[in-house]
Amino acid sequence: MRITAEHQPAYILHTRPYRDTSMLVDFLTPEFGRITAVARGVRSRKTPKRNLLNPFTRLLISFQGKTDLKLLTHFEAEGAHFALTAKHLFSGFYLNELLERLLPELDAHPEIYNLYEQSLQALSAQQDLEPVLRCFEFQLLHELGYGIDFEVDAKSGDAISAQVNYCLDPSQGVYFAHADVPLHFQFCGAHINAIAQCDFSLPEVKQTAKRISRILLKPLLGSKPLMSRGLFS
Repeated sequence: MRITAEHQPAYILHTRPYRDTSMLVDFLTPEFGRITAVARGVRSRKTPKRNLLNPFTRLLISFQGKTDLKLLTHFEAEGAHFALTAKHLFSGFYLNELLERLLPELDAHPEIYNLYEQSLQALSAQQDLEPVLRCFEFQLLHELGYGIDFEVDAKSGDAISAQVNYCLDPSQGVYFAHADVPLHFQFCGAHINAIAQCDFSLPEVKQTAKRISRILLKPLLGSKPLMSRGLFS
């Protein structure tokens, strides 16, 4: 099926050289999800719009094509540009890489597009990184069908209790941890309650949330390491 789209909002997730003067660009759009398009001739010195094809700038793009590889026919800035620096910049690259790895092409998720834009706004405002990243990870997993319920025990259906510890099964959720489970496999119920409320004000909750997100993401990302994580070190 041939797709022709005009003036679609889009953010750039990744670019790489293509042939002599062109570029392959991965975009995130609300209506078409993630798409890859050829931007012809943009690496030529005669192309003043080349600087627009950078991450964290909202564009309006037009494209067409039948195959997975589309042809970019027009692009222009739509005004929003998020200037990220230092660890907030690395975090932006991390969000992009997660979407590259987890979001299938042409799988539309307007909620993910909105989540991404809100996260960029938070990073641009120099907000605390851990809450921004954990909220993005958990909501992304939820939208893709891999999220877990932080409010109930996955096996009993009971509400999570702050007084007991829980185990985590990535395919089911959290469940009551019996006494024979080693402590390093357990998670504090009070921390899980805080995560359910998106309350990452305590350092120990941030640590628990990071442990849980790593466990949930690992089977989806596979053995290939995330390049953006290396930037932090």
